[in-house]
Amino acid sequence: MNRDKEIEKINACINDLIYDKIQLKKAYNYYHCIRDPEQFRHLEENYGIGTPTSVGFTPLIKKHIDVLVGEYLELDQDLQISCKDEHTISDIMRDKQLKIHKAVFDKFKEKLENVIVQTLLYGQEDVNDPFFARELERIKKEVSDTYISEYEIAAQNILNYIKNSRDIDLKNKMRELLTDLLIGGICYYRTRPSGNKTNLKLEILNPIDTFVERNHNEFYLNKSPRAFVRRWLTVDQILLEYDSELSKEAKEKLLSDCPRGVENRGAMYVRVPHPAKEGMPRATTTPGILGGLEVHPFREVTDPYYSLNNNLIPVYECEWIEYEDDKLVRHEGIRIGEEIYITRGESENIVRSVSNPKDCSLSINGIFFSDKNGDPFSIVLHTMDLQDRYDLTIYYRDSLVATGGTLGDWIDVAHLPTFLGEELPERLQKWVAYKKQGIGLYDSSQEGTQLINTTFNGFDDTVKGQMIQAFDLVLQSIEQQASSITGVFAEKLGGIQARDAVSNVKVGIRQSTLLTKQYFSAMDLLYKEVNYDLLNLAKIVYKKGLSGTLINGNKLNQIFTALPKYYTMTDFDIHIQDSTETFQAKEGLKGSSVELIKSGQADPSMIVNIMTAKNLTELKGYIDDAVRTKKQENNIIEQLQQQLQQLQQQAQEYSKQLNQLQTENENLRKEIEKNSAEKVEIEKKRVAIEEQEMRNNKTYNDRIARTKERQVDIELLQVSDTNPYNDKVRDI
Repeated sequence: MNRDKEIEKINACINDLIYDKIQLKKAYNYYHCIRDPEQFRHLEENYGIGTPTSVGFTPLIKKHIDVLVGEYLELDQDLQISCKDEHTISDIMRDKQLKIHKAVFDKFKEKLENVIVQTLLYGQEDVNDPFFARELERIKKEVSDTYISEYEIAAQNILNYIKNSRDIDLKNKMRELLTDLLIGGICYYRTRPSGNKTNLKLEILNPIDTFVERNHNEFYLNKSPRAFVRRWLTVDQILLEYDSELSKEAKEKLLSDCPRGVENRGAMYVRVPHPAKEGMPRATTTPGILGGLEVHPFREVTDPYYSLNNNLIPVYECEWIEYEDDKLVRHEGIRIGEEIYITRGESENIVRSVSNPKDCSLSINGIFFSDKNGDPFSIVLHTMDLQDRYDLTIYYRDSLVATGGTLGDWIDVAHLPTFLGEELPERLQKWVAYKKQGIGLYDSSQEGTQLINTTFNGFDDTVKGQMIQAFDLVLQSIEQQASSITGVFAEKLGGIQARDAVSNVKVGIRQSTLLTKQYFSAMDLLYKEVNYDLLNLAKIVYKKGLSGTLINGNKLNQIFTALPKYYTMTDFDIHIQDSTETFQAKEGLKGSSVELIKSGQADPSMIVNIMTAKNLTELKGYIDDAVRTKKQENNIIEQLQQQLQQLQQQAQEYSKQLNQLQTENENLRKEIEKNSAEKVEIEKKRVAIEEQEMRNNKTYNDRIARTKERQVDIELLQVSDTNPYNDKVRDI
């Protein structure tokens, strides 16, 4: 396609699609608490009388939108990857079977080694194990259930890297994207390589400056035939970004006489009930549900901000799809101002599906939160009248309080006592002072004095409490009506009172969850599409592979490498669990975790991790770890208790044995004592016997001695006797 043809396409894309998005601007103004100061000026002026208050802007719907976005971002959704092209699925099935065969082979190898060792060392023959076949089936099932292919791991690691990347800043940009979806019912984003084409870039596009020719046969906006983005840049910003693509003549024209912006970027469009004032732009009308309402920018044309914004140059970045060479091709082109063009031709960053290589899509994507007629549903626009009624109710309430008075009496100053002073102001001042002290003075001798110095019964200009309560009830009714539209009730906003029962609060939160389910479903779809587009673009940006570090928890780091063969030629699907079910499951698991801790089935030290878990998978992991750890501890404790019981039984047996031994010892001790006593008696008897023997021996010896003496005496007598026959001594 030649340059002139592409310029014609660029101009046609801009001229056909561009229009002033007045309704969308109104929605953003009301979200940011901005209203045309002329809208209720007729009430504030009050026909020249004047009032002490003005119609302010009290945010009513903004907090509802912020709660929805904040609650969704807290969920931290888990994305699940699956492959859908036939070639990858075939490789996955083959790799899965190989892993199962390897696990079975390792088990057989282990069994064989054990048999060989038993046979060689112990001479034992192999015994048929009936549980071996069952163990093999368990291994096959376990490997099959826990198998994750390298393709899915690579894609999951890339998504986790995208989620944690500071350059992409996914969470902050999702907050902005979801806010756009709820404010205007529409949101746009664009994925493309960074400037050096080594990283991914996610741009959140301003819905006011993004224009898409929607394909009503497709749900996703990137399937549209053409679109363009209008950006407002200075000359320096244009030169910085497009310098290499601008010719010398284009740069000179840009620096010299390029026309500046023709639209007031500071304009804030709102509806007004009367014609524009002198000096203001002419009011225009817009079709749609607000058709016929006059709108205009409220800033004066002499506003310095108006002149400042006219230094910005509109840059139109266009994309369109054409059928060429038996396939769809995306073309890109840029118009700067009104006369400078950059024709890029066929885009270099087209991501094509393996299963459908002829198709391609725009880099601009987004969703419409729309009805069957195709009109986006804007929460702000559909509650704009409630916002006005809310602010007017507050205005009238404050005006009533500001203009309220007090209780008083009517006083005829002609009858004030003259002795209080010469001048009337002095007499009145002193009379009021005395009355304040509790003394109402009057002079009955003074001519014309009445008994009670009042013409009427008095007046009451105070504001009654019932009226303030009535205004508060009206405000509460408006808030409830807004909650019925947005689905964010007081319980979600934290407006829980002391008298509210716990069951009422739970019912309110449950109703909010059901009503906001449609919003969360749209947010899930948007979150999934953003990650899907980034993953597809990663096939081009990271075509040589990606290495990085993932942070798992506070202390665990995972270094990963995604090889290009596992994701560059694969068609992926991204699945996400319903956010409402995820929220309910998280709350239910957190509640059950407390019961698990109370029942002793989980460790209380895990409560911090459980309560601060970011997503459902992390929460399940913490609870499983806590239960598993506690179960192991309980098993160890149970084993220790069994051992303790066994030891206690042994101790009891030992105690019985000890008692028996002590009894036997006591008996032995008694026997020893008895034996000792008997021994003593025996010893005494022995001593007595010995003494008796000694005495007997002594007696015997004494007798022997006496006998010997007598024998000697006899022998002496025989010797001295002369009888020869008397020479023998006979024993006596």
